Amino acid sequence: MSRDDLLNRISIPFIRREQFFCGGVVISPSQVSEVKFSETQQSSSNLTPMITARRLSLGIITFHPAEWEVIWEGRDVTREILDEAKNLFSVAPQISAARGDEPPTKKMSDRVFVVHGHDTKAVDQTEILIHRFGLTPIILKETPNSGRTVIEKFEDHADVGCAIVLLTPDDVGGVNVDHLSPRARQNVIWEWGYLVSRLGRSRVICLYKNGVEMPSDLAGLVTIHIGDDVREKSDEIRRELNAAGYSIP
Repeated sequence: MSRDDLLNRISIPFIRREQFFCGGVVISPSQVSEVKFSETQQSSSNLTPMITARRLSLGIITFHPAEWEVIWEGRDVTREILDEAKNLFSVAPQISAARGDEPPTKKMSDRVFVVHGHDTKAVDQTEILIHRFGLTPIILKETPNSGRTVIEKFEDHADVGCAIVLLTPDDVGGVNVDHLSPRARQNVIWEWGYLVSRLGRSRVICLYKNGVEMPSDLAGLVTIHIGDDVREKSDEIRRELNAAGYSIP
């Protein structure tokens, strides 16, 4: 890649913790803990067959540390590339301010992630309601796996404007076998916490069926109580979606 491409397509998105493309694959920031850039005398026509062969054998692009110098035979420019990217990233807002430019605004995604357990009826009703509001429901089980693990699928699809969490009595649990209560699935609680951390509490809407035990840390959290049909609460859900930043009449 050229230096400009490397900065704009990989380095700056990496610093911003944004998704970027590498080798035709969408890379989530949560998948990357470290990057390394080398300047080589070899052309892409020489390097590509080695990378392709390695990817086919392992399923991912990776090399043993001892192989780096043999394959790349290049100068490590990681630090200077990242420093240059940081400077460009920090200077850009200053240039815009000096020119009197309006700061760029990011349009809110119309995608709404639906976190759910085993209550398929509630999931279907929620999906219909989201479509009725003119938004796009994201239901993980309906998305292609594309060779990813469940957690990778979840992270890749979590770039949404809002999330709806269905707390339905799909499991039981308690401090001992004599004190069991209906609970939401463990994956629902984990995904709920992840999305609250990523989106903020104001953009995560909880739909709650009576009797489900709430985690103690979330005692007092405002939820929308649902019965047999989620759509009966459409006015309340619309109000919460509008409060989260949408404009649904």
